[in-house]
Order: sequence, then C-alpha cells, then structure tokens
Amino acid sequence: MSEFFKTEFGGTIKNGLNKTKQQFQGQSIYEVTNKIDSPYLKKGDQLYLDNLHKDHIEVFDKRGNAKAVLNLDGTLNVSKTESALKEGRKIGK
Repeated sequence: MSEFFKTEFGGTIKNGLNKTKQQFQGQSIYEVTNKIDSPYLKKGDQLYLDNLHKDHIEVFDKRGNAKAVLNLDGTLNVSKTESALKEGRKIGK
C-alpha cells in the first residue's frame, strides 16, 4: 500500500483511512474513517490492495460485503466489481 499511497488517488484518500489490525490474503485492511472525495468510498467501508495482481483495490461495506473494485486511479473497474458482487465476496472479520 505504501506505493499506492504515492499515486495521485492514493495520496488523496490516505488521510481518510486508518490501518486496522486485520489482514486479508496477506494484505492489511484499511477502514475509511473520514469523508473521502470518491463516489465509491464512504465512512465505514473497508478496503485492501489485491494481493495477487496488485492492480486494484477491493472495497467492502462495513458489514464485510463486497461493494466495488477500484482501479488504482480511483475509477470503478466494472467487470471486476460485477464478478465480486456475483460471487458474493466477503472480507473476513
């Protein structure tokens, strides 16, 4: 995530996130704790950098249900989002 936070989008959301003690697939989970200028992220959402490809961010609602998959520039990855929702992906608590 440190490399992601150096990107334009990563830098804009960094201050609205808190790193949790939780991990998923070896990646740290971050929680949105402040308002972020993104239509896909709201307070309480959880996210992590995909461990396999490291080319997208997986976003989950506060209940741990898949919500969206974002490209590293903050845009919605429609096909990966549809897959995550169809699979009913959840993040471990």
